[in-house]
Amino acid sequence: MPLDFTPTAIVKSAKRTFTAPITSANAFDETIAALKAEDNPLGATAYQTAGETIDGVTTAAESYRATIEYLDTLGKTRGAITISAPTRTSYDTIIAEILAATAITTAYGADTTATRNTAKDSWNVRLRLHDPTGEIYYLAFTRKDLKISSYEADAILTKVDTWADSVAALN
Repeated sequence: MPLDFTPTAIVKSAKRTFTAPITSANAFDETIAALKAEDNPLGATAYQTAGETIDGVTTAAESYRATIEYLDTLGKTRGAITISAPTRTSYDTIIAEILAATAITTAYGADTTATRNTAKDSWNVRLRLHDPTGEIYYLAFTRKDLKISSYEADAILTKVDTWADSVAALN
């Protein structure tokens, strides 16, 4: 006779779609950095597991994308390169290297210019947070939205919502 699963918790998720995409990578970075600071605005606390201390806010995943377009003198797109990077530092380094690569630019044509199309950039960071109550939940940031997942207590959603209301880049 098969055994049935018994629910142990009610795990929730919610999404906040921004009224406009975050246009500044610096504003995006500042928001993440504020959460990772020791005096983080959500009160996340360090905890012990398997004898190891884990920070209250850790990066669970991150990825960054950018598009460099090659335009001729009439503004027509001759080609494009889209890059994916695992960290913000590597993102900046790769973009700088491609923009500086004159061999790539001239390969698209003598009258071609390499330019960034920042409207096509995407930044994705997923943070793991430990609430002082002991609950662990996730915040996933993109340029267009913020998702909270794996939380049980409605108080956590309220806390995140109140904090997000106070951050200009998230409205």
